[in-house]
Amino acid sequence: MKKVLVFIESLDGGGAEAVFRNFALAVDKSKFDITVVTETDNERYTDEVGAHLRHRSFIKKNTNGSAVRELINKAIIKYSLLASEKSVRNNLIKGDYDVEIAFCEGYATKIIGNSGRTNCKKIAWVHTDVINHPWSETIHGGAENEKKCYEKFDAVVCVSETMKESFIKKYGMAEKVHVVYNVIDDAEIATKGNEKVEIDLPRPLFILVGRLTKVKGYDRLVRVCAKLRDMGYDFSVAILGKGEEEENIKRLISENSLEERIKLLGFQENSNKFIKNSDVLVCSSYAEGYSTSVIEAVILGVPVVTTECSGMREIFGDEECGIICENSDDGLFEAMKTVLDEPSLLENFKESEKKRASEFSLASRIKAMEDFIENI
Repeated sequence: MKKVLVFIESLDGGGAEAVFRNFALAVDKSKFDITVVTETDNERYTDEVGAHLRHRSFIKKNTNGSAVRELINKAIIKYSLLASEKSVRNNLIKGDYDVEIAFCEGYATKIIGNSGRTNCKKIAWVHTDVINHPWSETIHGGAENEKKCYEKFDAVVCVSETMKESFIKKYGMAEKVHVVYNVIDDAEIATKGNEKVEIDLPRPLFILVGRLTKVKGYDRLVRVCAKLRDMGYDFSVAILGKGEEEENIKRLISENSLEERIKLLGFQENSNKFIKNSDVLVCSSYAEGYSTSVIEAVILGVPVVTTECSGMREIFGDEECGIICENSDDGLFEAMKTVLDEPSLLENFKESEKKRASEFSLASRIKAMEDFIENI
């Protein structure tokens, strides 16, 4: 049995976190002895992951407002940011393992890669396009330092072929870069999609699901909706999620007088039932890794309008599951306009999705991930 460490900053509601949650629930525990380490606890997936795998965190969330706990937490976080990677690995993560996995680019990769440990295999799991969305460079202090860090890993995993191409183009290391697709629980998605929900918004209804961050392109979604409204189109939009861009998005909606067209519904524990009861899922992102919400839409038979991002053509495969448009305001406008002008297209997209949905089976995805870790 291999002893495995997984270091991931958070178990909150992001795409990488959701993928790891699926892995934690489905992985064969007779093959791997897995310890998960995060920065904090009491997050969206903490209890689920902790019920299946051993879990530790740097700090405990201060749920009762203790002044002492607040001081301890601040001291630990400050130490984790200022101390050397070797010190953080030895004193906060601890333990000896056969395989050490940094499950997200950025801080986790920096700590595991630069820990100085050579008695284990190291895997860096990358969930972003390092050219189109190089956010993790700043964590390392620049692209050159990030490259040096990745060179210390035995393997780099990208979650789509287009992400792999970007990584190799930027950093090289082709011999150690691999693709392992995200673990998706197709049966759970279908079950959750069948739960009842009332969405009291006019049709056709576009839905977007994801963190409210700049890279998700909600700003241009608002601009496109204003243009469609001004042309006389009837539609509504529901946005599910939370994040630092929420107030800015609200401001844009107000400035464009779209309060009756675009509704922010906040974070929803079960987004699948909202997707299933919508007409079109929209991905307006400037960059993606391998979109979970687009996969969920395909499994649920909801047509997709998405900008051209990493992984989208791989998700669609040979089927026409919707429209992949130019990654621009104009591209998104034309795609949304097309489905409004030709609603009959949606039925064709749904038929294609029925064929494609069978490719996202939990069994095949979990086996691929297990095999990779076992054979590294």
